[in-house]
Amino acid sequence: MENSALNHLSDQLNTRESEGLLRSLQSLADMVDFCSNDYLGLSQNPVLAENIAQDLRRWAEKGKALAHGATGSRLISGHSPIFDEFEKACAEMHRAEAALLFASGYDANVGLITALAGEGQVVFCDQLLHASLIDGLRLCKAEKRIFKHNDLEDLIQLMAQYPKESPKWIVVESIYSMDGDVAPLEELVKLKDKYQVELIVDEAHSGGLYGPEGSGLCVELGLEKEIFARIITFGKAWGNAGAVVLGSQILRDFLINFARPFIYSTAPSPVHVHSLLSTVAFIKKQDAPREKLKANIEFFQSLCSGDAWGKSQTAIQTFFVSGNQALRAAAKKAQSAGFAVKPIVYPTVAKGQERIRITLNALSKQEDMQALIHTLNNHA
Repeated sequence: MENSALNHLSDQLNTRESEGLLRSLQSLADMVDFCSNDYLGLSQNPVLAENIAQDLRRWAEKGKALAHGATGSRLISGHSPIFDEFEKACAEMHRAEAALLFASGYDANVGLITALAGEGQVVFCDQLLHASLIDGLRLCKAEKRIFKHNDLEDLIQLMAQYPKESPKWIVVESIYSMDGDVAPLEELVKLKDKYQVELIVDEAHSGGLYGPEGSGLCVELGLEKEIFARIITFGKAWGNAGAVVLGSQILRDFLINFARPFIYSTAPSPVHVHSLLSTVAFIKKQDAPREKLKANIEFFQSLCSGDAWGKSQTAIQTFFVSGNQALRAAAKKAQSAGFAVKPIVYPTVAKGQERIRITLNALSKQEDMQALIHTLNNHA
């Protein structure tokens, strides 16, 4: 007897495959990394790995052996003093009053947006926000207004439609993950008082890379006190996993009580939080890798010519190939040449804006960057 539910799923998979949209898991471990977000190479840094191990031994010597399992949510049995220590250190690093740890950047964004943006409020969101922010906006009860990407005039026209006393939020990313372009943060702060609006900035792709000791782009620009909430994720420049929401102590207390992904998720394990605590001290001292990444970006851009290449001045670079099938063919050719790259297809990006997303890191070698550019320029 046929299973109609499985047939339904199979039909959807077949449709996706025919449209060139079928996803699958693929190991790129043996290729030259041009697709991970490990911007400083910390996920494979042997010194950091040894620091984490040594710190763990010191904890054990003090009779503070850490559990490898969390055992429950932080509000039940999953909280321990190491969480407080890490959150305090993270808040100090990023010049915030308080921090709250979430299991992932996705959880942090969904939890923050759904908790804050309530009924009777309005959220102005950039057109190119990450899926985690979009999902938070879908779940929240506030009115959503989308403004054109990095378009302040469009944003102002939308905000002007609402009374000043209406509770309002603007949600942006400091650096956008698909094009590597930067939000006009200083200009957004100038709008804050005029329109009585609060700012939420996702610093996923700037945390660890910008600002004193990697404290983020908002700190580099001296804007941290003007931002209601910042999100720093640890799966990118930190080479780890998890995320914090930075803000006031009141915001932290509010999220503990109202952010459902925090309340109802099993906590990160104490051993995981220990590795993050060790990384705080380490990433602060990574000025040399940060400068090396900056030099790699400049070198890469100096070799990119033609309309197919994006003009990003960040670690995220783009090579445009119109059409999903043609794009996949170009990516496959680059992979066959030994380069770990991934195609970003429509509808993840707009039709005609399909691209290979290239991420540079502090370990990228000039000869590899040259070879990748040559391979893509001759993909046809």
